[in-house]
Formats: sequence, C-alpha cells, structure tokens
Amino acid sequence: MEGEPMRLMVIVTEAILEDMLVDEIRRLGANGYTVIDARGWGEHGKRRGNWRQGGNIRIEVLGNEELCTRIAAHMRDTYQKDYGLLIYTTDALLHN
Repeated sequence: MEGEPMRLMVIVTEAILEDMLVDEIRRLGANGYTVIDARGWGEHGKRRGNWRQGGNIRIEVLGNEELCTRIAAHMRDTYQKDYGLLIYTTDALLHN
C-alpha cells in the first residue's frame, strides 16, 4: 500500500451485521478493519447504541480506491435495501 493513494472507507450500519460484514470485507481483499460502537441521530432516527442488537457500528477500512469501491458496491447491493447503511470514503494520508 505504500506510495499508492489511499482511501478511508467508513461504513455505519446496524450492529447485528458485524460478523457478516467483517467476513465479507476480508473476503473482498481488505488487509484489516476497525469496528467501533456508534450512536447518534440521522435519517433512521436516534440510535443509542446501548444494547448490542439495537445499536450501530462504524467499520473503517483503509485501502486503495478500487478496493473501497468494490466493498462499497457489495455492501450497497447486499444490505442497503433491508438495513440502515451509510458508506463514505475520504482521502487518507498515512504517517509512518
């Protein structure tokens, strides 16, 4: 990954999807990911995150643009119809 432009992809979704999503993220080529419990308010209403199955998670993946596009497309196609799902990417600058 060094020397290649990097992207940070963030997926905010329902906590019940965590195991499935991280398996798919790895299968689609990610070298790693970070999962964080999330809570807030938005289009799907207030999410308190104070009990596991009713809360949200934030999954972060660092990769090149092609990897992030592939993962995001798969997540939208597979989950967006039935689950709350927000995906965005931004440029990432690595500091080693």
